[in-house]
Amino acid sequence: MKKYLIIYILVLSIAIAHASGFSWFSQNDSRWKSSRLGGGRSIGRSGCVVSCLSMLLNQEASNPYMTPGKLNDWLKKNGGYSGNNMRWQIPGLIDGEGLGMELEGQSTRYNDWDFLDSELDKGNKVIVKVAGRRSHWVLVVKRDGANAKASSYIVNDPGMTKYEERTLAYWGGFRSARSYSGNWLDEQAFNLNSEINVVPIATEEGFLYDIYELPRPADVFVTLKNNLDVEIQGFFILGLFDNEDNLIYTIDVEYTQVEANAELDLLYEMADFSPLEEEQNSLKIIYSKYFSAMPSRYDTMNLDPVGIRNLTKAYPEEGATLLKED
Repeated sequence: MKKYLIIYILVLSIAIAHASGFSWFSQNDSRWKSSRLGGGRSIGRSGCVVSCLSMLLNQEASNPYMTPGKLNDWLKKNGGYSGNNMRWQIPGLIDGEGLGMELEGQSTRYNDWDFLDSELDKGNKVIVKVAGRRSHWVLVVKRDGANAKASSYIVNDPGMTKYEERTLAYWGGFRSARSYSGNWLDEQAFNLNSEINVVPIATEEGFLYDIYELPRPADVFVTLKNNLDVEIQGFFILGLFDNEDNLIYTIDVEYTQVEANAELDLLYEMADFSPLEEEQNSLKIIYSKYFSAMPSRYDTMNLDPVGIRNLTKAYPEEGATLLKED
């Protein structure tokens, strides 16, 4: 006897809220803007460098969840400052010498595009002092366009109170630079190698939920690939999103570790699949180093799956696909 399963494919539109999937922190965040640096000035006034470095450390696989406030506290206890100035090699020691993030090189030449390009091509990230201001540093996360053109270099600027995508063209270039290597948790680090599969309870059990007017549960699973040469660990959060890419609520969460260059099946429980029967809603998986029921868009990552295989649909609709199953 053949059964016909209706598989409704929802194509996910993943909107990365910050450049290249990298964490973004504002030095003016109320959680740390009043904290004092080594020389007495506040993060809000002079904390652009420590904020850029915390973005890097938060995206490095070997480090726990990092913020400007946490990094500043560690630097003050471990000789990270000379007055208000950063000792650039010290932040790389937070996870041990020769492990995780490391200072690789520096340039003090104005608009040294050769240095910037060569470091980005190696997979490094570069913190630059921008032109046109007395002293402000931003994080260059990637190049998107022609070499040696300021508008091609996308940056995370800690001086903003609300994230906006900017390039080096905003300042006309840069005056000096510091380069760091690391195992970055960006869009290159993960692959979701399968659709997000939504499998409801068996049909023969469904009538019991109807009798007692209970929500119908479903299991959700997807295969994750770690593309890095080091282990990745953290929270993989299953969320329900609306058609404008807004998180409605967190469905379930798995804290797990994925070995280097390995695959892992993520398994979730969905207590009620009825919201998925509304066409405008979709599922996404978010990676974070910390857990929150409503995670911040600026220090988490949306992982990009193939789509959703939703077996909760019980009738054909426009755009649905019929699969035969023996």
